[in-house]
Amino acid sequence: MGASASILQVHEEIVIHTPGGSAAWPLPHPFCTFDYRRFCLDAMTGIDTEFHLASVRGHRGRRVESSAGEFTGRLLVDATGPRAALAGPARPRYAAFGLESEIPRQVVPGLHFHFVPEIRDGYAWAFPCGGGTRFGVISYRGRTKLMPALRRFMERFAVRPGDIHGGFLATGWPAGVADGVFTVGDAAGQCLPFSGEGIRTAVLAGARCGALLQQVLDGAISEDRAQAVYQGFVAADRRRYRGLLGANLLLLGLPQRWLGWAARRLTRPALRRWFFAHYLGIFDSPTAGLLGNLPSTHGVPMKSKE
Repeated sequence: MGASASILQVHEEIVIHTPGGSAAWPLPHPFCTFDYRRFCLDAMTGIDTEFHLASVRGHRGRRVESSAGEFTGRLLVDATGPRAALAGPARPRYAAFGLESEIPRQVVPGLHFHFVPEIRDGYAWAFPCGGGTRFGVISYRGRTKLMPALRRFMERFAVRPGDIHGGFLATGWPAGVADGVFTVGDAAGQCLPFSGEGIRTAVLAGARCGALLQQVLDGAISEDRAQAVYQGFVAADRRRYRGLLGANLLLLGLPQRWLGWAARRLTRPALRRWFFAHYLGIFDSPTAGLLGNLPSTHGVPMKSKE
């Protein structure tokens, strides 16, 4: 995406911490923590587009209503995050909630997921990002009062929260098109339920959606055809999404003392390869061939709960 300068630290493994011990999962492709603002600015460099900073309120047909006035578009894409301002009633059904604080504290390299008593309906994390670490907690049930849990988790590292950011992470996997509007990212419920990752899926879906829209504008295909192909692209991975959702529900009901056993099982190479083949295969399936040669996005930044 031309945004490699935004990378703060590259990670080669995931480390799962449970009351029963820790287990490391080597990653088949490196993930990274990155500077959000730099990523957005660099990814937009060289793109011929007109940008307006405004609050989107909804749409009537092809007209988008916003705090900066009305805009008319031949094609509309809803990428407004969990509130899905354009998708309306088709917005995602489920939403987790996370809080994160980045402070200048070093921890061992790797993406660290902690299953601790402080957060029974989710997990905590510590993601090194160059000169500091991002500490966070997530509630799968969408609880928003997470500051006490974040403070207690960070006390384990003898630190306190600094500036806080966070919000809802939307999931639900609707059809991908609502009321004639293409939906991408959290607005389309494309945040993965088990891990909370959403940037990689948003980038992959956005690339496919954008390629289709360009073909419509070039007169190569009709808008109806573009909608059908995009809906098929989304539907192709619905089974994998449901598998992650099932794992999410299992995780909520599983006693934390059993999580260590499950995490250690997945350190076995065959099981780990199977898991990552399915997990990283979401939105990177053969259906992408319908859209021409798009760059591979394996190794794009893992969503760090912003």
